[in-house]
Amino acid sequence: MHKLWSTDTVEARDRLSYWVEAVCDTYVQLDCDTLQQDRAFRGTIEANQLATLGLSRVTSTAQHVRRTPAKIARATEDYFLVSIQTKGHGRIVQDGRAADLSPGDFALYDSTRPYELVFNEPFQQHVLQLPGAVLRGRLRDTGKLTARKVCGDRGAGHLMIGMINALAADIDTLEAASVAAIADSVENILVAGLCS
Repeated sequence: MHKLWSTDTVEARDRLSYWVEAVCDTYVQLDCDTLQQDRAFRGTIEANQLATLGLSRVTSTAQHVRRTPAKIARATEDYFLVSIQTKGHGRIVQDGRAADLSPGDFALYDSTRPYELVFNEPFQQHVLQLPGAVLRGRLRDTGKLTARKVCGDRGAGHLMIGMINALAADIDTLEAASVAAIADSVENILVAGLCS
């Protein structure tokens, strides 16, 4: 299933509210503030679902995103998300740690606990979304793995970045019979990257 959200489809005055709806529909319930006037805000989300794995590409101007205790209390969502920086810089803050991401880096965060995503400039990321139970079943002490930068220039991190870039480029050509196996392969490489 492919979804596309773009602020270019709405009036300038409605862009931020449209964006918040798009982010909440694609991921989890969040608060989002723009760092410039609402009319200057722009963003696009291209989202795909591969079995239990969500893969999206976010391209946007500067913003500050928060998953607050209030949003968590009213939700049943339980996901791990992985932000893979492709352009610009971003910061993921969770569990008393901050991961500063440059292109090629990635980090994990957990939707069941508060977090912040800070982008002080235009950026682009691929975002993986996995059911919480899946990753908790494969890794111990996931709370120690959140908001820790994994460099994509070597080892399992490098494999992960290459796999996600190839998958994003070819997602429209995947055969239905291979989707579950591909999602499982991505999960395996992610686990290897986080363990390293």
